[in-house]
Amino acid sequence: MAVELKYLVWSVALFFVMILAQATAATFSKKASLSDLVGPRDDLPGSGLTPFHGRTKRAQANFVESMCMFVPLVLVAAVTDSFSSLTALGAALFFWGRLVFAPTYWFGVPWVRTLAWFVAIVGILMILWELLF
Repeated sequence: MAVELKYLVWSVALFFVMILAQATAATFSKKASLSDLVGPRDDLPGSGLTPFHGRTKRAQANFVESMCMFVPLVLVAAVTDSFSSLTALGAALFFWGRLVFAPTYWFGVPWVRTLAWFVAIVGILMILWELLF
């Protein structure tokens, strides 16, 4: 399997972890009982978000936005047999940037979070560049 596709699979695994983190934060922020959580969740106690829960939601939403760019670019590179050292590096930068981004966002670490986001975006742009030119 091409390294870009491996990074794509690992990115999906990271996304799953982010969903679990957000769901866990939501569960603990609601102070709901188990019977509340397994039901339809219409009237959960504690409707407000804790700061941590809010950060997990925003980090997850940001990850969805970036995956909407990363996934099709990697798949186009695969279908057109356009993998190169540039796309491999781009996929690596995307994954590792996102891996650092998630916990730094969750725990409110300034600057490092933004730098990690920028690294991931550079990775996307590298793959895009290779496909366009």
